Amino acid sequence: MDNKTFQNLLAQRMKCDNEAAARLIEGFGIIIREQCSNAGKVAIPGFGSFEGEKHDEEVSTDLTSGRRMLLPPSIEVKFSAGSLLKRKIKEAMQ
Repeated sequence: MDNKTFQNLLAQRMKCDNEAAARLIEGFGIIIREQCSNAGKVAIPGFGSFEGEKHDEEVSTDLTSGRRMLLPPSIEVKFSAGSLLKRKIKEAMQ
């Protein structure tokens, strides 16, 4: 499912226009990004949790050219599905 389809389905389910659904999706993304960039965690009961994991800078070697590169530090956002979400998905697939 692409972003536009998700936005349309969310607007239909919430009985609002597409612009309101787009603002909701954007706001949700901003909150997740802000919290995870500060090594925080966002837990949504029944859905799951988003957590930022910081990776330090490292030196990597390009396998084709043999050139060494310094990779900057980065933050990876990890999602862990909650037990209720897992159960609902499992029930829907049966």
